[in-house]
Amino acid sequence: MPKKIAPEFYFIGNHPVLDFVNTKIAVNAQPLDLLDTFDSLMDWMVKANLLSEAERNLRKAVYNGNEEEARIVESARLLRDHLFHLIQPGTANESSTEASLQFINGLLKEQIMRTVLVAEGSAYSRKSRMLFRKPLDLLSPIAASAVDFLTTHDLKLVKKCENPACVLRFYDNSKNGTRRWCSPKTCGNRMKVAAYLERQKQQTKES
Repeated sequence: MPKKIAPEFYFIGNHPVLDFVNTKIAVNAQPLDLLDTFDSLMDWMVKANLLSEAERNLRKAVYNGNEEEARIVESARLLRDHLFHLIQPGTANESSTEASLQFINGLLKEQIMRTVLVAEGSAYSRKSRMLFRKPLDLLSPIAASAVDFLTTHDLKLVKKCENPACVLRFYDNSKNGTRRWCSPKTCGNRMKVAAYLERQKQQTKES
Protein backbone atom coordinates (compact mmCIF):
# COMPACT_ATOMS: atom_id res chain seq x y z
CA MET A 1 0.00 0.00 0.00
CA PRO A 2 1.21 3.55 -0.63
CA LYS A 3 2.60 5.80 2.07
CA LYS A 4 -0.13 7.30 4.18
CA ILE A 5 -0.77 11.02 4.45
CA ALA A 6 -1.29 11.84 8.11
CA PRO A 7 -3.25 10.70 9.85
CA GLU A 8 -4.52 7.85 7.70
CA PHE A 9 -5.85 8.73 4.28
CA TYR A 10 -4.61 8.01 0.75
CA PHE A 11 -4.59 10.79 -1.83
CA ILE A 12 -3.44 8.99 -4.97
CA GLY A 13 -6.60 8.98 -7.06
CA ASN A 14 -6.04 12.23 -9.02
CA HIS A 15 -9.55 13.35 -8.03
CA PRO A 16 -11.39 13.80 -4.70
CA VAL A 17 -14.10 11.32 -5.72
CA LEU A 18 -11.58 8.50 -6.11
CA ASP A 19 -9.79 9.55 -2.94
CA PHE A 20 -13.16 9.34 -1.18
CA VAL A 21 -13.77 5.84 -2.58
CA ASN A 22 -10.28 4.97 -1.34
CA THR A 23 -11.29 5.56 2.29
CA LYS A 24 -12.35 1.90 2.30
CA ILE A 25 -9.19 -0.16 2.02
CA ALA A 26 -7.88 -3.67 2.67
CA VAL A 27 -5.25 -4.59 5.25
CA ASN A 28 -4.04 -8.18 5.35
CA ALA A 29 -6.93 -9.12 3.05
CA GLN A 30 -9.44 -7.67 5.52
CA PRO A 31 -11.61 -4.60 4.77
CA LEU A 32 -10.87 -1.50 6.81
CA ASP A 33 -13.10 1.58 6.83
CA LEU A 34 -11.12 4.78 7.37
CA LEU A 35 -14.36 6.74 7.85
CA ASP A 36 -14.90 5.19 11.25
CA THR A 37 -16.01 8.36 13.07
CA PHE A 38 -17.53 11.77 12.45
CA ASP A 39 -14.11 13.29 13.20
CA SER A 40 -12.42 11.15 10.55
CA LEU A 41 -15.00 12.22 7.95
CA MET A 42 -14.45 15.89 8.78
CA ASP A 43 -10.67 15.43 8.73
CA TRP A 44 -10.82 13.77 5.31
CA MET A 45 -12.93 16.59 3.88
CA VAL A 46 -10.43 19.20 5.11
CA LYS A 47 -7.49 17.30 3.64
CA ALA A 48 -9.37 16.91 0.35
CA ASN A 49 -9.98 20.70 0.33
CA LEU A 50 -13.75 20.20 0.40
CA LEU A 51 -14.17 21.83 3.80
CA SER A 52 -12.33 24.68 5.52
CA GLU A 53 -10.73 24.32 8.94
CA ALA A 54 -13.16 26.91 10.29
CA GLU A 55 -16.17 24.98 8.95
CA ARG A 56 -14.81 21.71 10.27
CA ASN A 57 -14.37 23.14 13.76
CA LEU A 58 -17.85 24.68 13.67
CA ARG A 59 -19.54 21.48 12.52
CA LYS A 60 -17.66 19.39 15.06
CA ALA A 61 -18.84 21.75 17.81
CA VAL A 62 -22.43 21.40 16.58
CA TYR A 63 -22.62 17.67 15.86
CA ASN A 64 -19.95 15.90 17.94
CA GLY A 65 -21.81 13.76 20.45
CA ASN A 66 -25.10 14.62 18.74
CA GLU A 67 -27.43 11.90 17.44
CA GLU A 68 -27.02 13.36 13.93
CA GLU A 69 -23.32 12.45 13.98
CA ALA A 70 -23.91 8.75 13.32
CA ARG A 71 -26.46 9.54 10.59
CA ILE A 72 -23.98 11.76 8.75
CA VAL A 73 -21.26 9.09 8.85
CA GLU A 74 -23.68 6.37 7.74
CA SER A 75 -24.83 8.57 4.82
CA ALA A 76 -21.22 9.30 3.87
CA ARG A 77 -20.49 5.58 3.66
CA LEU A 78 -23.62 5.05 1.59
CA LEU A 79 -22.56 7.85 -0.75
CA ARG A 80 -19.17 6.16 -1.09
CA ASP A 81 -20.87 2.87 -2.05
CA HIS A 82 -22.94 4.63 -4.71
CA LEU A 83 -19.87 6.33 -6.14
CA PHE A 84 -17.94 3.06 -6.18
CA HIS A 85 -20.60 1.51 -8.44
CA LEU A 86 -20.90 4.55 -10.70
CA ILE A 87 -17.18 4.81 -11.45
CA GLN A 88 -17.05 1.23 -12.76
CA PRO A 89 -18.71 1.05 -16.19
CA GLY A 90 -20.68 -2.12 -16.76
CA THR A 91 -20.86 -3.19 -13.12
CA ALA A 92 -24.10 -1.43 -12.21
CA ASN A 93 -27.51 -2.23 -13.65
CA GLU A 94 -30.08 0.39 -14.61
CA SER A 95 -32.00 0.27 -11.34
CA SER A 96 -28.90 0.52 -9.15
CA THR A 97 -27.59 3.39 -11.27
CA GLU A 98 -30.89 5.23 -10.87
CA ALA A 99 -30.78 4.67 -7.11
CA SER A 100 -27.26 6.08 -6.97
CA LEU A 101 -28.22 9.11 -9.04
CA GLN A 102 -31.23 9.77 -6.83
CA PHE A 103 -29.08 9.61 -3.71
CA ILE A 104 -26.51 12.06 -5.10
CA ASN A 105 -29.16 14.40 -6.49
CA GLY A 106 -30.93 14.32 -3.14
CA LEU A 107 -27.81 15.71 -1.50
CA LEU A 108 -27.60 18.44 -4.14
CA LYS A 109 -31.31 19.28 -4.22
CA GLU A 110 -31.17 22.18 -1.77
CA GLN A 111 -27.53 23.11 -2.25
CA ILE A 112 -26.87 26.82 -1.72
CA MET A 113 -23.65 28.54 -2.77
CA ARG A 114 -22.52 31.91 -1.45
CA THR A 115 -20.17 33.91 -3.67
CA VAL A 116 -18.14 36.93 -2.53
CA LEU A 117 -15.72 39.26 -4.27
CA VAL A 118 -12.26 39.37 -2.68
CA ALA A 119 -9.42 41.83 -3.27
CA GLU A 120 -6.00 40.21 -3.70
CA GLY A 121 -3.46 43.00 -4.13
CA SER A 122 -4.39 44.93 -7.26
CA ALA A 123 -6.58 42.10 -8.58
CA TYR A 124 -9.93 40.62 -7.58
CA SER A 125 -11.08 37.07 -7.29
CA ARG A 126 -14.30 35.21 -6.65
CA LYS A 127 -14.64 32.99 -3.61
CA SER A 128 -17.51 30.55 -3.28
CA ARG A 129 -18.56 28.28 -0.46
CA MET A 130 -21.50 26.07 0.32
CA LEU A 131 -23.92 26.99 3.07
CA PHE A 132 -24.69 24.23 5.56
CA ARG A 133 -28.21 24.51 6.90
CA LYS A 134 -28.94 20.89 7.83
CA PRO A 135 -26.73 17.92 8.78
CA LEU A 136 -26.54 16.13 5.42
CA ASP A 137 -25.56 19.39 3.69
CA LEU A 138 -22.08 18.49 4.91
CA LEU A 139 -21.92 15.85 2.18
CA SER A 140 -22.93 18.19 -0.63
CA PRO A 141 -19.31 19.16 -1.50
CA ILE A 142 -18.55 15.48 -2.13
CA ALA A 143 -21.72 15.11 -4.21
CA ALA A 144 -20.78 18.22 -6.22
CA SER A 145 -17.31 16.77 -6.78
CA ALA A 146 -18.98 13.61 -8.08
CA VAL A 147 -20.90 15.66 -10.65
CA ASP A 148 -17.63 17.18 -11.84
CA PHE A 149 -15.89 13.82 -12.08
CA LEU A 150 -18.67 11.86 -13.75
CA THR A 151 -19.37 14.54 -16.35
CA THR A 152 -15.84 15.55 -17.29
CA HIS A 153 -13.68 12.43 -16.92
CA ASP A 154 -13.39 9.24 -18.98
CA LEU A 155 -14.40 6.36 -16.70
CA LYS A 156 -12.34 3.98 -18.83
CA LEU A 157 -9.28 5.61 -17.26
CA VAL A 158 -10.35 4.66 -13.74
CA LYS A 159 -8.09 1.78 -12.75
CA LYS A 160 -7.49 -0.47 -9.79
CA CYS A 161 -3.92 -0.94 -8.60
CA GLU A 162 -2.53 -4.10 -10.19
CA ASN A 163 -1.34 -5.40 -6.85
CA PRO A 164 -4.00 -8.07 -6.11
CA ALA A 165 -3.80 -7.24 -2.40
CA CYS A 166 -4.53 -3.54 -3.00
CA VAL A 167 -8.04 -2.17 -3.60
CA LEU A 168 -7.15 1.47 -4.31
CA ARG A 169 -8.46 3.18 -7.46
CA PHE A 170 -6.90 6.02 -9.43
CA TYR A 171 -7.52 8.07 -12.54
CA ASP A 172 -4.80 7.25 -15.04
CA ASN A 173 -3.76 10.57 -16.56
CA SER A 174 -0.26 9.32 -17.28
CA LYS A 175 1.26 9.57 -20.74
CA ASN A 176 -0.16 6.79 -22.95
CA GLY A 177 -2.25 5.54 -20.00
CA THR A 178 0.47 3.27 -18.64
CA ARG A 179 0.07 3.74 -14.88
CA ARG A 180 -0.26 0.38 -13.16
CA TRP A 181 0.16 1.00 -9.44
CA CYS A 182 -1.38 3.19 -6.76
CA SER A 183 2.23 4.03 -5.88
CA PRO A 184 5.38 2.89 -7.72
CA LYS A 185 7.38 3.07 -4.47
CA THR A 186 5.18 0.62 -2.59
CA CYS A 187 2.85 -1.64 -4.58
CA GLY A 188 4.96 -1.17 -7.71
CA ASN A 189 8.18 -2.21 -6.00
CA ARG A 190 6.53 -5.11 -4.21
CA MET A 191 5.12 -6.55 -7.40
CA LYS A 192 8.45 -6.12 -9.23
CA VAL A 193 10.27 -7.90 -6.40
CA ALA A 194 7.67 -10.68 -6.44
CA ALA A 195 8.06 -11.07 -10.20
CA TYR A 196 11.87 -11.14 -9.88
CA LEU A 197 11.76 -13.81 -7.17
CA GLU A 198 9.38 -15.89 -9.29
CA ARG A 199 11.77 -15.68 -12.28
CA GLN A 200 14.68 -16.72 -10.06
CA LYS A 201 12.63 -19.64 -8.78
CA GLN A 202 11.81 -20.79 -12.32
CA GLN A 203 15.44 -20.48 -13.43
CA THR A 204 16.53 -22.58 -10.46
CA LYS A 205 14.05 -25.30 -11.40
CA GLU A 206 15.22 -25.31 -15.02
CA SER A 207 18.94 -25.48 -14.20
